[in-house]
Amino acid sequence: MEEKVNPYKRERIIHGRLIEFIKDNSKGLTMSELVQGTGFSRKAIEKHLQVLALENEIYMKQFGITKVYYPYKKIKHIECEKLVYNNKTVWFDILEGEYGPYLLIQKKKKINNEWVHEHSITVPLDQAEKFLKTLDKAINSSKTKKLMEERYKEKK
Repeated sequence: MEEKVNPYKRERIIHGRLIEFIKDNSKGLTMSELVQGTGFSRKAIEKHLQVLALENEIYMKQFGITKVYYPYKKIKHIECEKLVYNNKTVWFDILEGEYGPYLLIQKKKKINNEWVHEHSITVPLDQAEKFLKTLDKAINSSKTKKLMEERYKEKK
């Protein structure tokens, strides 16, 4: 009888094996090669490719209808800050890659002593001031202030 692996552990296994397989094939891999080489389903691989791309572990180039996935080795880490709340941490990394410097914001939480990626966004550094102004506008809008006042009253 086969032992069942909990879904969280299975996800970490797929993620780890996929990134290692891509790193071992620096000339790039197509989806068919990834499915054949790892034995994972196309659907599972597609999901993990999105996360790996967001984490800047890999990048994709398209040649006609064919997508080729490569390990991303050209990232320079410049600065890092973090915001911690509950068992979650938001990382603010300034990185420099193939297309210039950018801000990577990643939300991770700790499960069983392991960091799990939840969400991330990237902002080109030359757009950071515009990003901050837009964020400030959203946070200080009348609707947001009203929402926060209502939540404050509920907690009393």
